[in-house]
Amino acid sequence: MSPYIRDLKGQLIEVTDLNEAITQTAGYIGILYQQQDPCLKAFVKSRQRYWKDIFQKLGRLKTKIEAGKVNEYEQTQDRQ
Repeated sequence: MSPYIRDLKGQLIEVTDLNEAITQTAGYIGILYQQQDPCLKAFVKSRQRYWKDIFQKLGRLKTKIEAGKVNEYEQTQDRQ
């Protein structure tokens, strides 16, 4: 069974490839920091918050998995 995380809207996201998810999320954050259009400032800020939150949750998940501390309940109920 793949682990899950919850996004800021409470939606469960299945993590099928943790390392790839971390890599992709870091890329999204980097792209958003390059966005300089003033018209998109509010959108970019909300997306940065979203992707930083996902990145942090993926990092915590990786730490738990590496420590062997993810059980089946945590895999389906991570509400961090």
